Amino acid sequence: MYGNGNFNNMLNAYCITIGDELLQGFTIDTNSAWIAQTLIPCNIELKQKITIGDNIEDIKSSIESAISRQYDYIFVTGGLGPTHDDITKEAVKQIFDTEYVLDKDYLNDLEKKFHKRGLKMPANNKSQAMILDKADSIPNQNGTALGMRFVNGKSQLFVMPGVPREMKTMVEKEIIPKYINCENVNNITTIKTTGVFESKLAEILNEDIRDLKDTCSFAFLPHYTGVSIRLKKCENYNGRLDTIVNSVFSKLSPFAYGINEDTLSEVVSKKLIQQKMTIATAESCTGGLIAKMFTDIPGSSSFFLGGVVSYSNELKQSMVNVSEELIESHGAVSEQVAIAMAMGIRENTGANIGIGTTGISGPSGGTAEKPIGLVYISVVTPTQEIVKKFNMIPSRKEHREMTANTAINMVRKIIHE
Repeated sequence: MYGNGNFNNMLNAYCITIGDELLQGFTIDTNSAWIAQTLIPCNIELKQKITIGDNIEDIKSSIESAISRQYDYIFVTGGLGPTHDDITKEAVKQIFDTEYVLDKDYLNDLEKKFHKRGLKMPANNKSQAMILDKADSIPNQNGTALGMRFVNGKSQLFVMPGVPREMKTMVEKEIIPKYINCENVNNITTIKTTGVFESKLAEILNEDIRDLKDTCSFAFLPHYTGVSIRLKKCENYNGRLDTIVNSVFSKLSPFAYGINEDTLSEVVSKKLIQQKMTIATAESCTGGLIAKMFTDIPGSSSFFLGGVVSYSNELKQSMVNVSEELIESHGAVSEQVAIAMAMGIRENTGANIGIGTTGISGPSGGTAEKPIGLVYISVVTPTQEIVKKFNMIPSRKEHREMTANTAINMVRKIIHE
């Protein structure tokens, strides 16, 4: 084990992301942000990060600088590939004055991967089975480029592919279990909330913030679908955060819904499965986003029966039984139509719960009476018909995400009661 569970000795890390496409803005660097978040529970803090292009001298200089500053962990992503992309390996070879050796077992595995797909392995891919003789190889479950681990003094250097899916699996399945000790480390916990303002949460937790100042710190992290509250254990406190987190979570009911990586749709999906309930959606302004959020969840077929994007008035009438008279009397964006959509999709599918959304996402289409950002959300069950009016951010993308999130939260409250 190379990690350290002692909070008073928090370890540090440095991240180098490589790629001309990152520097030129064609690809956003999500790797360093993900690595930073993933390391926190392991008592490791990312102190600095840098993005550089596909230039071997820049790569060498950046890695050598990180080593000279004695970071505990150095994470390098990108610059690994079967042809001219494979420059990071060459840079590390020169830094450590080492040689290439063929990993015959991995070469055999590579050939099998191609054979399973009915392909012959290109000759260039053989280079990806070449490992440096001073390195430990790190298997790549989702790709062909091997990762590498080097030790230099107190520093551990991990070289990984730049493809996020490959890198993430490498960190989660290989690096953390083998080289980083995350056991019994519970220094930071994030409580997820939604449907409440930051000021209200601060008011609820005012006494805790004051009474627990020597135990943990509180940070409020607002975003347009909710507020996350991050509890960080103080350096001189040797206990665990679990009891404190449970107490704070309970005080934040009904606004708190999850911990750390929990998503609202995951939490609601679990509840629906546990209670053996089904749901269906009739969406207008959200354009199918609610259905997507549910079907992103593995096993969603056990509770999500389906959805309709009834954008036009004609489709509202033919697919979810909204009457023409109702639309003419109240308008497509109205609480009456939202309820009718939720009722119609529930009746047509036989679901326990029906959701209906109708609103004006913009950038045009608003009026003085019905401005851009207006939305009506309805949730209908066998015993309840709920409809709520909101004025969301008048920005199309954010409006849809906030509306979808709010609709799912309305479902959460209903099944929680």
